Amino acid sequence: MIKRRNMLFQFVMYILTFGLYSFYWFYSTLDEMTKFQGKRTEPLIWTILMFIPIANLFAMWKHAKVSSEFTEKEYPPILLWVLWVFVSPIVWILMQIELNRVAVRTTSTGQSAE
Repeated sequence: MIKRRNMLFQFVMYILTFGLYSFYWFYSTLDEMTKFQGKRTEPLIWTILMFIPIANLFAMWKHAKVSSEFTEKEYPPILLWVLWVFVSPIVWILMQIELNRVAVRTTSTGQSAE
């Protein structure tokens, strides 16, 4: 199920946890998007890779690819990946807006993502 998340709350949590909240967000959203699409992945492994230099580029690519599929290719994976590498807050904002849209839509229609 896709959860609706408040952007202000996320920003505050990011500050209070000295950036660690972003790893929780990465894990949660990757897990939610893959389950919503009926796919299987290991979000914990991809999140751990975010801590390892060079390997984190592959983890960012995985999230970008899943995000692109989730938005039905509205954002090309290469664009999301480049944004991840150079200005990751932009990806966070774009994807959270898309996730919130789907969360509201599935809640209002009574659909379940699982």
